[in-house]
Amino acid sequence: MSTIQDIAVLCNNRMAFSAIQTLYSLGRLHTIGAPLENEEVKAFCSVFAEKTGINLIWLEKAKLISQIKEIIKINNLKCVFTMTFPWKIPEEIIDQNPNLFYNFHYGLLPEMRGADPVFESIRSQKSETGISVHAIEKEIDKGKIILKKTLPLHADVTHGMLCTHLSYLASYLLPELFTRLNLNDKGDSQDETLAQYYKKPIITDVSIQWEKQDSKSIQALVNACNPWNKGAYTQWNGLNIRFLEVSQIQKSQDNTKTPGTVLEINENNGLIIQCYNDTQLRINTIYTDEGFMSGHKLLAFGLKNGEQFASL
Repeated sequence: MSTIQDIAVLCNNRMAFSAIQTLYSLGRLHTIGAPLENEEVKAFCSVFAEKTGINLIWLEKAKLISQIKEIIKINNLKCVFTMTFPWKIPEEIIDQNPNLFYNFHYGLLPEMRGADPVFESIRSQKSETGISVHAIEKEIDKGKIILKKTLPLHADVTHGMLCTHLSYLASYLLPELFTRLNLNDKGDSQDETLAQYYKKPIITDVSIQWEKQDSKSIQALVNACNPWNKGAYTQWNGLNIRFLEVSQIQKSQDNTKTPGTVLEINENNGLIIQCYNDTQLRINTIYTDEGFMSGHKLLAFGLKNGEQFASL
C-alpha cells in the first residue's frame, strides 16, 4: 500500500466510518478529528486509531481554532474533509487556506441544505437523494459543488438504512473526487433559485398530524424518525406513543371516520387507523416508555375500536 497520508477527516457520525476506512486503505488518511463528547464516534475512532496508528484528535469547540491550525500544519496536507461535522470552520481559517476544506453533505444541494437532509429527504418523499461534496465557504452549505452522486429513494427506507447507504456511497465516490481535485476542479456554483434550507427537526416536525396527513405521508414521517427518534410521535389518552414501523393498506370499505380513529385492533389484523383523505395505515411496531412492541399490544393499555389518536 502506497502511503501519502495527506487527508484529515473531521466527523461526528457513523456515516463517516466507511469513507474513513477507505481513505486508510488508499493510504491517504493522516488524521481523524471528532468532538470529545460524542460517545458513539469516540468508540469507533479510538479502536480504529489504536489498530491503524492513525492520528486522532479530540476536538473541543472552545479550542477549535487552535486545534484546526495544528491540523493544517500536517506535512503535505491536501484536504480536510468534514463529514457531519457539527461546527463551522472559522472564517479566518477558510480565507487563509483556500481549496483545503471540503464538506460531504449527505443530501442533494442546493435543494436540501440544513442539519439533517436524510430526515428531510425521506419525510418529503423525494424520489432520490445522494451526496454533494462542496467547497466550504463562509455560509453553510453554499460552496461550489465539486461532485454530486445520487441514490434512488424508496418508500420503505428508514433514516438508519439511508444513513448506511450514504455511508457506502461516500466511500465509493472517493476515487472520482480525488481525480477532480487533482485536476484542480473548482466545482459548479449552486443555483440559488432551487435552494431550500431546513432547520434541525423539532417536536412538531416529528409528530403525526392526523387531520392533514394521509397514510403515505405518515409512513414517510415514521421512516424518517426511525431509529434516531424511536419513531414519530402521537398521543392517546394522555400517553405519548411513537410509531416506529407502519404499512399502508388497501381500504376494505369506504370509511368516513375522523382521521386518527382506531378502525381495528386485534392480534390477527393488528392495529389499523384511519388517516386523512380516506386512507388507512397498519401500525406494526410502536415505542412507549414500557418498551418496543407490536401495535396491537396497546390492547393491554385499554385501546379499543373507535378510540382516537391525537396530534401533539
